[in-house]
Amino acid sequence: MMDGGVSDISCGDPDIFKDASHGMRLWIGSLKTATKCKPQEEVTKEKLMRLTKEALVKCLLDGYQTVCSHSDTFESSRVNLEQFKSELIAAQRSVVKLQQQLLNVQTEQLNRISTAVDTAVDRGIRSYSDIVSQTIENSVPVLSEEKLKKVVQEAVIDDDRSKNVVVFGLAEEDSEDLNGKIVALFEEIEEKPSFEAVRVGKVSEDQIRPVKVSLRNCETVRQLLLKAKELKTTTAYRQVYISPDRSPEERIKHRQLVDEMRRKRKKCPDIHYYIHGDHIIARDKG
Repeated sequence: MMDGGVSDISCGDPDIFKDASHGMRLWIGSLKTATKCKPQEEVTKEKLMRLTKEALVKCLLDGYQTVCSHSDTFESSRVNLEQFKSELIAAQRSVVKLQQQLLNVQTEQLNRISTAVDTAVDRGIRSYSDIVSQTIENSVPVLSEEKLKKVVQEAVIDDDRSKNVVVFGLAEEDSEDLNGKIVALFEEIEEKPSFEAVRVGKVSEDQIRPVKVSLRNCETVRQLLLKAKELKTTTAYRQVYISPDRSPEERIKHRQLVDEMRRKRKKCPDIHYYIHGDHIIARDKG
């Protein structure tokens, strides 16, 4: 831990990531060389089938060794990032608390201004303008109450959103047992978390409103998102999918990724594209 309660990531970690990235690029390069491909999109199942058994085994072994050599690094980094996020939220709350204290101090100073002015008038010692001018010169700059509220709201919203998921495509009826539907949905992927669920958005005859599900912690959210892809293999929930509770800015960015992915699929229908994090990943269909 660093001073102030923030996790300390050792200075050697950037080199570890650099080594991991270099190792993966070398393996991808060797695979493209073996298949005589230049862009990685050209590496297909058919081209891999043309390799000799010895060459294919070598490529597979090199990839396996590369992944194994860096798997602990990636897992450790994930844990550190989760801890850093929690500590960042705590730091934001501390800032909000300090700003509230500052607002209290400013309120007290304004009260002192009023008292000083009244005293000056009563005693005929100073004029109103002298008192106000001297006090303002020595006072702390006024913090806008609107800005303070905005900081508090953003800190709370960011914390809450990380504990939510949004379910799309879940059938909606006028009188429905929404909690029962979510329980059945989660049981389909063998999860039984505690939650609160509510439909969001305006009621419409043409569209199914999404369901915002609030959970107890970020780890439960992560586990649900990992298993959400299993719904595509079911009969009842093939059209249902679970996504993170994104901010408006994140939703815009995700929509741009989806549009780009669709363009790629249209251009190269033999390649399977999907979104992972903030990147579009390409895989052979097979």
